[in-house]
Amino acid sequence: MNQHWILKKENIKKLWVFSILLLASLVLIQIILPIKGHFKVESWIGFGAWFGFIACILMILFSKILGYVVKRSEDYYEKNKDNR
Repeated sequence: MNQHWILKKENIKKLWVFSILLLASLVLIQIILPIKGHFKVESWIGFGAWFGFIACILMILFSKILGYVVKRSEDYYEKNKDNR
């Protein structure tokens, strides 16, 4: 079976290195091209990186909590089928 190039073991490390270098270079570019935002915090070095990271963590935590709130038992639909 022919795997997709992104799933091959020899490419995974290359993808990690490329991703880290890309993210680091985007943060360093902000030193050369400063961002002028509406608020003072938007001009901090790496604001987009850490804001996105924190937002991602909060979304994951919110989805976990929401999953516990709306979770139904395994036989939820089977019980309702018998009540018809």
